[in-house]
Amino acid sequence: MTRVLIIGNARPENLTKWSMILEQSDLIIACDGALGNCIKNQIVVDYLIGDMDSVDQAMLDYARLNNIEIVKIPDQQNNDLSKAIQFARNLSAQSIDIIGIDGGRPEHQFANYMSLFEHSENIRMHLDDSIVIAINKNQPLHHSIEIGTSFSVFSIGESKAVNLAGGKWRLNSVDLDSSSTGLHNIAVKTEITLSCASGKLLIFIDR
Repeated sequence: MTRVLIIGNARPENLTKWSMILEQSDLIIACDGALGNCIKNQIVVDYLIGDMDSVDQAMLDYARLNNIEIVKIPDQQNNDLSKAIQFARNLSAQSIDIIGIDGGRPEHQFANYMSLFEHSENIRMHLDDSIVIAINKNQPLHHSIEIGTSFSVFSIGESKAVNLAGGKWRLNSVDLDSSSTGLHNIAVKTEITLSCASGKLLIFIDR
């Protein structure tokens, strides 16, 4: 099983707080200027991906000296995170974790969430205060959780026959539209499950 970790370039931060995810990863991808933060945190990177607009010559020299494969993708139709996820798919990744994307402009953050729907693999986005996971008919959720933990579920557009179990408020084959009504559910069991017959869902699980 190949576990790929993607590190975003949202802001400089201490990445060692993600030590468990780092240790469990088989391959690490740095998105563009995130390489600088990886160097500061002494993280060994396998691939550098992006349009390279945030990478200076010193970073490129470091990458070449340390056998980091540089993958320049000038396509401006997709952000660097989407490019990295697509590249991870080409590596036959069985799971993809994403860190380093907290903060930044709100439209960039929203684009990051939308990028989760472009691929059907097991992808988890780790934010400082929550985990974000995309759900579709081919990718239901079974997530271990502590009782009392808050989580929120939102439909992106129309989602049909949504089922949610393990929360204080259950859903049984309910059709959902985009709204704020999924905000702040609470886990009452040690596992939550979420699925839909069609559509797209985002779940935010508090840390």
